[in-house]
Amino acid sequence: MADIKNNNIENKLRKDLGLVSALSLVVGMVLGAGAFMKPPAVLEIAGDYNYALLAWIVGGVVSICGGLTLCELGVMFPRTGGLLVYLEKIYGPKVAHLYGWMITVIFAPSLVGALVGYFSSVFCLLFSISDDYRMVVSIAVLGFIAFVNAIGVKEAAYLQTIATVCKLIPILLLTVFGLFKGNGQVAIFSSSGQGIESIAPFAVAILATLFAYDGWAQVASVAGEINNPAKILPKAIILGILFLVVVYACINIALFKILPVQEMVSLGHDASAVASQRMFGHLGGNLVAVGIMISILGGINGYIMTLSRTIFGMGERGNIIGAKFLSTIDDDSRSPINAILLLVVLAFLYVTLLDADRLSEISMFSIWIFYLLTFIGVIIGRKKYPNVPRPYKVIGYPIIPLIAICGAAYVIYGMLIYQTLNGIISIVLTLIGLPIYYYYNKKHSHIDGGFGQTKQYKVKRKYWIALGTVVLMAVFTLLLSYLTHN
Repeated sequence: MADIKNNNIENKLRKDLGLVSALSLVVGMVLGAGAFMKPPAVLEIAGDYNYALLAWIVGGVVSICGGLTLCELGVMFPRTGGLLVYLEKIYGPKVAHLYGWMITVIFAPSLVGALVGYFSSVFCLLFSISDDYRMVVSIAVLGFIAFVNAIGVKEAAYLQTIATVCKLIPILLLTVFGLFKGNGQVAIFSSSGQGIESIAPFAVAILATLFAYDGWAQVASVAGEINNPAKILPKAIILGILFLVVVYACINIALFKILPVQEMVSLGHDASAVASQRMFGHLGGNLVAVGIMISILGGINGYIMTLSRTIFGMGERGNIIGAKFLSTIDDDSRSPINAILLLVVLAFLYVTLLDADRLSEISMFSIWIFYLLTFIGVIIGRKKYPNVPRPYKVIGYPIIPLIAICGAAYVIYGMLIYQTLNGIISIVLTLIGLPIYYYYNKKHSHIDGGFGQTKQYKVKRKYWIALGTVVLMAVFTLLLSYLTHN
């Protein structure tokens, strides 16, 4: 029977996080772009107001059960790395590598690409710019975020704080005024008479909501720093996600009262911005739209900050293409700038090739395969590591883990039925990581320690990023202008 010595240095982390801190962590990381961008997509898939609301509720329940389950591994293995560490401890280095590879080539660029797509959509609507120029807007926003991160993590954190405060304004305005000032008559919990034909299985509607709930898994990575996790963790996850379920339901009902079903679906990503203009007039609506864009900008920045560190960690392990390049830290900013650049470039390619909603579905499908493995891993961990101290155990075991497992399996099944090709491509791309692991593991078997290094560049990276962004924007603007006029 395997066991783990519980004496590594990270077990001595300060346990300073209380209920308020943990609750803020759940809400702060989850609440964002999905609140504004996903209601039309969920409604289109569900086909009816009531089914759309049910999808948001089911998505919240699955997220709660997933969070409660995952946090047991968080307190068992209180190390930096989150899922990468849990999968390695339960299934071994190969599965952990596949997870890191999936983050690098699918999840991270797809998620960031989706957010960039949403941002460019609202930006073009706000400034009455042709959708043909979304590509230029995408370059600008990715270049800006890369530039800020190239200056330093402190500056990126400042941007994150500003965005976190700003995102609450449009959420409050849309919810409160939409609920009480909306002119539409919404027959919730009865036959609405405004249904449309569903375009996909109900599981895909749930998958769409999971994009808006994504972020709860990060709480598990700080579970070892929470004071009295047995009491605080379940409260923080249940109360935090229940609060989000209520917020998302209110936003949906508010939008339902402002926009008819067909119009809401046809507006897509622009629905929240148009609804704001209907309520507050052109100027007031535009100010709310700016708040929505800042919220999305914060999401882009937050994910680039965190996910680039996973890519950097993969480079440090040496089992990935370009490991030395990806594990290099810029001496000036002390940021993994090369990992950030790879993420930005891939995100731009993805958002150029695919619609933002498709990218969000692909990212959720890919990550939920590994969430499913971690949920199962909690059950395996009970047998594999029976003597490891567990300050927190999943409440309602094994019912809660089984609900999480069934929910994850259901949305994965829905994606495979609805978008079989995209699902298969995601799985194949993930499995490509396996021969890469074997090749580089054998090639670098003689190397002790990681590949990480600090490098001083002659010309600071932030200047190259700024120059490259401006040049690319100019080139694409001229190209699009030429194609438009010819």
